[in-house]
Amino acid sequence: MPTCRHCYSVYPREQFIHGNGPKAQVCVRCGVEKGLVTEDEVASLYTSSNANARFSALARRWSPLMWLSVLWTAWIVFLNEVDPWGLYTLILLGVFTLIVPVYMLFFSSKHMAVMTRLTPDYERPKGH
Repeated sequence: MPTCRHCYSVYPREQFIHGNGPKAQVCVRCGVEKGLVTEDEVASLYTSSNANARFSALARRWSPLMWLSVLWTAWIVFLNEVDPWGLYTLILLGVFTLIVPVYMLFFSSKHMAVMTRLTPDYERPKGH
């Protein structure tokens, strides 16, 4: 994948401005910030609201795994020696650990649909 010559970030090809000279190998974000193109000229620019919505979708997708790791850590540190609640929480954590991957598998298509909806349209220009 190509690298932007201004910010040195690596992006897929559709995140770059097409052109020669100063526009060559420049990502759309740097192109807009440096005044090489306007926001209307680049269809693949993520607006701040679009970027925030994508981040929120990713956070909702991966938060169950984060919560499981926090709960397992809390059980190991605090609850494993408390009778009988240590055993009850161990059983619940075991059940949740088995349910979360199935939950994520069933809702993966919904997540992909949300991410597709939040991805800007991109039309490859002629000659590329």
